[in-house]
Amino acid sequence: MPNIFDNITDDTRLGLALVDSLKDFDTVDVATGYFDLRGWSNFADIIDTKPAPAPGTRATARILVGMIAPAEPDQVLNSLQDQVQPPAYGSDIHDREKALARRDRLVKHLRTQLMRGLATASGQKTLQTLKRQLHDGRVDMKVFTEKPLHGKTYIFHAPDKKHGSCWAYVGSSNLTGAGLHHNLELNIDVQDSDATTKLATWFDERWNDPFSLTITEEIIDLIADSWADDQQPTPFEVYLKVCHSLAQDARDGMGYVLPTSMSNLLLDYQESAVRTLSRRIVRRGGTMLGDVVGLGKTLTAVATALMLQAAEDYSTLVLCPKNLEPMWTEHLEAYDINGRVVPYSMVDKVLPELKRFNLVICDESHNLRNNGTIAYEAIHRYIRANGSKVLLLTATPYNLAFTDVANQIGLYIDEDDDLGLVPTEALRADPNLASKVDGKINTLTAFRRSEEPEDWKRLMSDHLVRRTRSFIKRTARKELVTNPDGTQSEREYLQFANGEKFHFPTRVATPLSHAFTSDDPAALMEDDATLDAIRDLILPRYRLADYDNPRAPHTPTDTKNLDDIRSGRGNVSGFVRISLFKRLSSSGHSFILSLQRQRARNELFLHAIDNKLPIPLGSFTDKQIAVTDDDIEGDGDLHGSIATRYTTLMKSLPAKTKWVNSTVFKTTLRKDLAKDNDTITGLLDRFGNWDPTRDSKMNALVDMLTTQHAGEKVLVFTEYSDTAEYIADALTSAGIDHVGLATGDTDNPAGIARRFSPHSNKLPSQVVVDPAAIDDPIDVLIATDVLSEGQNLQDAHIVVNYDLPWAIIRIIQRAGRVDRIGQKSKTVHLYLVTHEKIEQQIRLRQRIKDRLGAAAEAFGSDEKFFGGEREIKILDDFYKGRITDDDSDDEAEADSVSEAWLVWSKALEQHPTITTKVLGMQDMIHSTRAQHFHEGQGSVTCYVATTSGVDAFATSTNTEQRILTPLEALRIFRAEPDTPTAPLRADHFEREEALVQGPLKTETVAAGNLKGIRKWVWGRLGGTIFGGKAAEALDALHERPLTEHATMRLTQARRNKYSLDDLVDLINQLHDEDRLVIGGADTDTIKIVCSLGVQDA
Repeated sequence: MPNIFDNITDDTRLGLALVDSLKDFDTVDVATGYFDLRGWSNFADIIDTKPAPAPGTRATARILVGMIAPAEPDQVLNSLQDQVQPPAYGSDIHDREKALARRDRLVKHLRTQLMRGLATASGQKTLQTLKRQLHDGRVDMKVFTEKPLHGKTYIFHAPDKKHGSCWAYVGSSNLTGAGLHHNLELNIDVQDSDATTKLATWFDERWNDPFSLTITEEIIDLIADSWADDQQPTPFEVYLKVCHSLAQDARDGMGYVLPTSMSNLLLDYQESAVRTLSRRIVRRGGTMLGDVVGLGKTLTAVATALMLQAAEDYSTLVLCPKNLEPMWTEHLEAYDINGRVVPYSMVDKVLPELKRFNLVICDESHNLRNNGTIAYEAIHRYIRANGSKVLLLTATPYNLAFTDVANQIGLYIDEDDDLGLVPTEALRADPNLASKVDGKINTLTAFRRSEEPEDWKRLMSDHLVRRTRSFIKRTARKELVTNPDGTQSEREYLQFANGEKFHFPTRVATPLSHAFTSDDPAALMEDDATLDAIRDLILPRYRLADYDNPRAPHTPTDTKNLDDIRSGRGNVSGFVRISLFKRLSSSGHSFILSLQRQRARNELFLHAIDNKLPIPLGSFTDKQIAVTDDDIEGDGDLHGSIATRYTTLMKSLPAKTKWVNSTVFKTTLRKDLAKDNDTITGLLDRFGNWDPTRDSKMNALVDMLTTQHAGEKVLVFTEYSDTAEYIADALTSAGIDHVGLATGDTDNPAGIARRFSPHSNKLPSQVVVDPAAIDDPIDVLIATDVLSEGQNLQDAHIVVNYDLPWAIIRIIQRAGRVDRIGQKSKTVHLYLVTHEKIEQQIRLRQRIKDRLGAAAEAFGSDEKFFGGEREIKILDDFYKGRITDDDSDDEAEADSVSEAWLVWSKALEQHPTITTKVLGMQDMIHSTRAQHFHEGQGSVTCYVATTSGVDAFATSTNTEQRILTPLEALRIFRAEPDTPTAPLRADHFEREEALVQGPLKTETVAAGNLKGIRKWVWGRLGGTIFGGKAAEALDALHERPLTEHATMRLTQARRNKYSLDDLVDLINQLHDEDRLVIGGADTDTIKIVCSLGVQDA
């Protein structure tokens, strides 16, 4: 009687029975629908115990694989469909071409099989054994191609046995681990000699069929190319595999075509950015271009709009600061872009009635970092209402608080969109974070709760395209040049389409020292008496709520306005105190003006108190009180009687200014106002009248302009309008010609920039500008940082910092105003009008910091308080004649896609053989190298990706497991062509498994939040009577991602404004056709791309 083997118990487990039978017999023949290469572990060791087959004889094990057809449910449907639509004549005739195609299909399946699951030491041993046995002839494999072969049989032979020389099993189990041990199957053993003979004959006929093709060599090659081979790929090959995968957005963008007129204007790094940006905009709904200043963001954005106009029929809306509106209008007209320009100051009025634009470009997007402003809300509503894509442009993506970054990308990402990654570090720091966001840990809402830089760097790696000067230099070509001494050296250059070369200028830093003269009042301003006096100012006007007298009668308006101050104004007095210190550091003239304004406005408040008149609180909304420094730097209030000035003030203040009756305050308010005015008057009397001819800083600047750089274009920067106006007047009085001024009050900064730098401000398509034809040209331009946004000033190559910027990094950023692509000079000169010795400058800042204490926090997120090691180093380098690039800090690295694409594109040119090999490499491969000199311990680093495009990296050292940013991972994987391959770590596979099952699992698991077109459909139909007509389809849509076909059809439906009935019909149709959502077999699969081991020292 036959025995049943169904895998329910050990006694009925087919795999164990097969092992026992193989031990008793000499050879085995297997016919199987599917074959799991790693499932060979059941037989591998036993096959090795059998005698090696003699040349020309059969293999110990012959395996015939038959399932290279559609799955059985599909076959049933296809068969039924054939009754309606009979196959074409001759389609059922088998030939060698079809046989080879089916063989290749099986080999491809087995290749995919090797790239799934986890790499293990036992799996590696099994596959290496199978490879050797195939090579030695112990195992032979064929694929039956004539028809789908469903039959499964295992036939054992021992010809020398007198009784029972053949034994067989027939049933449902494939040669897989699941089929032999775990699945509920139905198999029986066949003991009858006649039956086993017939089975053997049946097998031989299939085996010897002319269309049964040998795949032994193909399997040997698959294993040799896989993670299981004992010879690892080189570290460089694995590095290139990482770069190729990470650069997918750039590679996919190669499918877009730029008009020749535009591509001729772009440098290579700009064109690659355009392709990456275009791909991300279409695929993700938006992206951010964060190149450092001087790399041509405007032209890159214009080219992106032009590319998407040609490829996707996009129209473009540009939103920008008012001063950039003329420039953008010119660009759209010059390149025939279907678009419009609206300044940020007008968006709340214009956008509600504006037609739909497919692409919204937000220039200088850091202006949108506050999501509570009217402008932000208007833009956000417009983008949501029209389904517009977004391109953000900013040179300072990292200089902001994390919430500021979130607000910017929040223009195109909904708070509950599935981001595909989670704030891992924040989750580690706060175990309750998941519950605080209702389990939606992979959303922008969750990231907003993270204060961990690593979380934000990983998020921004998906949304930021950023190139730095050092990155661009690495993309440059090189040429040999002859130096003045006759030696040769390499020099980098970029080449435009017309053949013109651009060489990067050398930056030369020079401190322009000045010593105080005996009668210079600026010396008194820096002594301890002055610093202490500013520290001790009470500044009661900025703390009015502290003086509220609860016993005094209040109108409802008084109460509300004072409550607004308490809830929203924060440390305004600290802000004002810092502003006074900042102007002290800028120039004596500005400091004196600021003190005079403080005294004058205190006098107005004293007048109001004495006459029981109302007091202005400033301009603010109920939600937010805007803090400005108009009290420190502003016009008026200095002349006329106090009564006249008060009347003028009431008439001139904006209508939205809030007022409060002065009778609601305690008497101490008047006392403190008077005390501050006594202190300020004492300081002003001590300083005396300001005379520019005695100003040692001004004299140093005049000397430099008239001797070292006479007749040249010079750009002079200062932080404050007061100082800028003072410098312009003083230089003009000193006889300097063609002086210009650009401050925040300048109506047309772009026009000023053209007068100063006409050549670099022309459009690429315009003719060369003749400087002599410029009306009212400017040779010396005095500017505040208002010119830092979007202006090209590289006709000049000399920059003077009249005052030391409070945020010292601005010294470097200002250099970028002239050190830009297109600079003609070989050198860029950078000056700082400063003390003779660095110690004096540092000591002044430190003394101010000591007096501020906690008030230093009032700086805001975009200004780092002076005193860190890096800032001191910048200043120290400057005094030594050195100035670094704009991207000298770690946070200013290029983005990972740009870095990866640079490495990959260079490898294509320099190592074509290696890149060809890498393109054919399987996933899951690994390599090992020795430690780099800066690495303190060994590690295993793993790279996984999902089919939806999520890339994730993690590393395991002896002390921790942690998620990596893509840039961190690139640094670990980085290798050279000659980097030697080290032996595999003994714990490599164990660490890799721990990473995949640990931090990487958290990183890649999505919570199923709706986004994009899925969210739109659910929002229209979910919970409605119409949705009830498509309940199954909506359930599927809620649980699973859409297919590409469904995404396309539903996007068209939204564009064509389908009615609810039509939308229901469409999703029901897609669901019935099984084309609505990705099926269970096509989930967002996590795959191991590759890994790298680093040996312990």
